[in-house]
Amino acid sequence: MLFDRQSEKKYMAGMDLRDDACQISYCRWQKGRLLQEPVTWSAVPGSDQFDIPMALCKTVGENQWFFGEEAVSHSSEENHIFLPRLLSMALDGSPVVLEDTEYDPAALLALYVNRCLRYLELAVPGGEIAAVMFTARTMDARMIGLLESVRRRLDLKAKVYYQSFAGSFYDFMLNQDESLREPAAALFDYETGGRLHVTKLIFNPHTTPVVSYLEENEYPGLFAKDDAGRDLEFKNILKDELAGHNFSSVYLVGSGFKGSWMKKSTAFLCQGRRAFLGGNLFSKGAAYGAVFKEEKPEILSRYLFLDSNKLRSNILVTALDRGEPARISLVDAGINWYEVKCSAELVLDSTAEINLILHPLTGGREEPFHIRLDRLPVREGRMTRVRMEFSMLSPVKLHIRIEDLGFGDIFPSSGLRWEQDLVLEGA
Repeated sequence: MLFDRQSEKKYMAGMDLRDDACQISYCRWQKGRLLQEPVTWSAVPGSDQFDIPMALCKTVGENQWFFGEEAVSHSSEENHIFLPRLLSMALDGSPVVLEDTEYDPAALLALYVNRCLRYLELAVPGGEIAAVMFTARTMDARMIGLLESVRRRLDLKAKVYYQSFAGSFYDFMLNQDESLREPAAALFDYETGGRLHVTKLIFNPHTTPVVSYLEENEYPGLFAKDDAGRDLEFKNILKDELAGHNFSSVYLVGSGFKGSWMKKSTAFLCQGRRAFLGGNLFSKGAAYGAVFKEEKPEILSRYLFLDSNKLRSNILVTALDRGEPARISLVDAGINWYEVKCSAELVLDSTAEINLILHPLTGGREEPFHIRLDRLPVREGRMTRVRMEFSMLSPVKLHIRIEDLGFGDIFPSSGLRWEQDLVLEGA
C-alpha cells in the first residue's frame, strides 16, 4: 500500500507518462499557500536527468526485475529479458509471454509505476502525499481505464487524478506570472527523431471568467541533415505558428531541442517575447494540477479552460423553483468529461417529460433536449419525484439514468428506470 492517506498530508505529485520515459515532480501546499515550488526527481541530484526510462528487465530463470536505468543497463546481457515501451504495450493489452509464463501488461506497468513512486518516499516524509496527478499526451477512455487498473493494483490511498499534457501546460501557466501567461503562450514539444507537437494557449480577457482555449498542430519532425538546415527549418515553423497572436512566452520541451543548433530560431523567438528551454514542464504542471484538485486556489475562479477533454457547455434543466419557472444548472462547463458524475432529484409538474438545455460557453445557440419517461405514472399536485444521474461516455456523449422515486409514503416508487444517451455536438 502506497501513501496511506491522512488529514495533514500536504505534498502533491505529478507523473508525466511517455512511452520512452516518465518524470515525477512534487510540491508542498498548505492553507492556500505554495510552500515549495515543484521539484523534479533527478537520477543525479542537482542535474536535469529527469527521465526514468519506461522499461523493465527480468533476470532469466529468476523472479528478479530491474526498472528504469537499471533495466537499460542490463538490456544487453544474455541472461536478461528487456521490456521497453511499457505504456504502449499496456495500452495494446496483449499478454506478454516470458519464459512460458504469461503476464498481464497492465501488471507490468503497475510494477514500473510502483518502483517510480518509491522514489518519492526517498524525497517526501512518509505518508504525506495527498494526491498524484498522472499526465499523458492523450487522456482518453482507454488510457484512463489502464491507469485505473494500475491504481487498483497498487492500492494507492492518495487521491489519483488524470489529465492530458495540454491540461498540465495550462496548470503550469496559471502558476506563472501574468506577463508570461497572457494574452497567449506557446509550447513546442519535440523528442529527438519524433514528431514536433505545437500547443498554443490563448486567453480571452474580454470574458468573465477569462476563457482560455487551445490551438494545436503537429509536424512529422525536423529532417534537415545539418544543424544550420534544421535551425532554418525550425525558424520557418516558428514564423508560421506564432503568426496571428501576440505570444508573451514560448516554451521548448524535449530532447530534440538539446545542443547548440538553434541560432537563427532562437534570435527570432526572443523578438518581443520570452523563451524558455526545459524538459520537465508536464510533470511540474501535473503537480500544480494535483494542488488545484485538492485546494482550489482563488485563481481558478478567474479562469475557465476549454480543451478537448473539457465539457464546453452547461447542462441545465427547466423546472419549478419555489413555484416559479427556472433554469437549474446540473452539470457545469469546464469539467473534464471523464469526471462528470453527478445526480439530482427533480419533482415533475404533472408531466412525464424532462426538458434539458445545452448552453455553450463558446457562443452559438442553445440546444434543447426532451426526455420522455414512458409509462411513468403522472401524479397530480406535483407528487412525482425522480432521480437523475449523469455521466459522460466521451467528450460529446452524455449518459443519463433516471429512476422513479415515488413520493414518500403517499405514492410508492413504481420501480421504473430509464437510460438514455445524448450526443452533445456543441459540448
